[in-house]
Amino acid sequence: MNQIKKFAEEFFKNLKCEMAWDGEVLVVNKVPKGFEDLFGKSSPYRLSFVEHSNQEVEFVGKGSLMLVAMMKYLEGSGKATLLRIDFDVNSEAEIRKRIGLKNCEIASLTKGYKNNFFSRFSFVTSFNYLNESERVVSEIYIHEGKVVEGDLNGYTVVDGKNLSIDNEKVKRDYLVAKERVVDLAREKLEEVSLVLKKKAEIEIVRIGEHYDKALKELGGDLNGKLEKIREVELELRSCEEKNRDVLRKKIERLKGSLVKAGNDEAMATVEREKEMTIRDAMHKHSLNVDRKLVNTTVIYYPVYSFKICLEGQGNSKRFIEVNYDPLTKSFSGLDCEGCGKSLARINLCENGHICCEDCLEKCGECGGMFCVKCLRRICKVCGRKLCKACVKMCLGCSGVVCATHLRKDCVSGEDRCVSCLRACLRCHGMCEEKFFGVALDGSKVCAKCLGMEKSGKVLERVFSR
Repeated sequence: MNQIKKFAEEFFKNLKCEMAWDGEVLVVNKVPKGFEDLFGKSSPYRLSFVEHSNQEVEFVGKGSLMLVAMMKYLEGSGKATLLRIDFDVNSEAEIRKRIGLKNCEIASLTKGYKNNFFSRFSFVTSFNYLNESERVVSEIYIHEGKVVEGDLNGYTVVDGKNLSIDNEKVKRDYLVAKERVVDLAREKLEEVSLVLKKKAEIEIVRIGEHYDKALKELGGDLNGKLEKIREVELELRSCEEKNRDVLRKKIERLKGSLVKAGNDEAMATVEREKEMTIRDAMHKHSLNVDRKLVNTTVIYYPVYSFKICLEGQGNSKRFIEVNYDPLTKSFSGLDCEGCGKSLARINLCENGHICCEDCLEKCGECGGMFCVKCLRRICKVCGRKLCKACVKMCLGCSGVVCATHLRKDCVSGEDRCVSCLRACLRCHGMCEEKFFGVALDGSKVCAKCLGMEKSGKVLERVFSR
C-alpha cells in the first residue's frame, strides 16, 4: 500500500496539482480537466489508501476506480508536449550584479536571445511478481546531453509555441534518460530479486523433499521387503485360523509393493513431475519488470545575448558579447585574454583587451595599464616591460630598449642603446667602439674629438708660417 501511496503522490505532483494531507486523507485540488473527464468526477478529490466508510473519500488501492483511471491517463498521455519557461531579466542589472567592472564602465548595451532546449521523460516502471504489481513513476531531466537533478518548481512555466524541434537530439536525450531510469530501478530490482530467490529456494527444497519421499516409497528396500514377507509367512503357519485372512492380505500387499518397486517407468514419471513442479515454482517466483515511457516533454527557455560596449581609461574601448543562461545562472564569453581564465571582474587595458587583475600591469616607461599580451617586449638594459608605443629599437644590435636607455651616436647620429655605445673621456659624448681612435696624448677618444684635434694642428702649422 505504501507503493500505491507513493505512486499516487508522484502522479498528482507531475500533474502540477495542489496537495495537502488531512490526517490520513490526501486532498488533491486543481486537477487537469483531461483527468477529471476520464475519472468522471471533478476535483477536489479526497483520497484514502485504506478502506473508508465516508462516501466522499475515494479509496485508492488495487483494482480501485481511481488507480485504474491513473493508469489509463498515463497510457493515454504518452506523447510529446512543449513547454516554455518564462524568464524576465533586467539586462544591465544582471550584468552589474554578476560581473564586476574595475577600471571601465558600460557605455552601451543591447540584448538579444536564442532558445535553448532540454528534455523531460516520464517513465512508469512496473515490478510484477507473485501476483503482485508495484509501480514507480520516474521523471528524468536531460540538459546538454547529461542527466540533471531538479524539477520545474519555482519557475513560471507556460505552454510552448509551435517551434522546430531537433528530433535527433530528443532521441539522443531519450537514450540517456533510459539508461538513468534503468540505474534507478536497479536497487529495487536487486532487493525484490533477493527476496524471490530466498522464497524460491525454500519452495524448491519443499518440492524436493516431497518427491524424494514418493520415490523412496516407490523404490524402497527390496531385501527388507522380502525379509518381511518371510516373517509374515512363518507367522501364518503358526497362527490361529481366525488371523489367517489378515496375514494372507498382508502378504499380498507386500508382494504388490515388490512389483511396484521394480517399475522404472513409474519412477521416471515421478522424476518428470518433480522437474515440472520445480520449473513452475521458479516461474512463479520470477520477476517481470515492465518499463514504459508515458510522456516526453521538450522545454525551452531564452539564453540571452548581451552586446556590450566598454569604455576604459583614455580612449580605450571594447565591444564584447556575453551570453547569460538564466536557468544555470551562468555567463559565457567572459574569459581573460591574457591567461584564458573565466572572469568575475573585468579590467580593460589601454589597447582594449579584457583581462583579470593578475594579467594587468603598468608599462615601465609611460605607466599606462596594459595586459600581458601588450607588454611582451622588455628593455634589454633595465628589464622593464614596455608597451608598443614605448618600444625603441637599437639600430646597432636590433635590441629592444626603453627611451631612458637609448642615445644618439655622437658621430653617426643614429639611435643606439647604451650597451652598444662608449663614452668619450674628452667630450663625454657616446658613440660606437669603431669610431674611437688614439689621441696625441695616447688616450682613446671619439672620431669627432680626433677630427677637432687634427684640425687644430693644421691651423697651427698655417699660422706658424
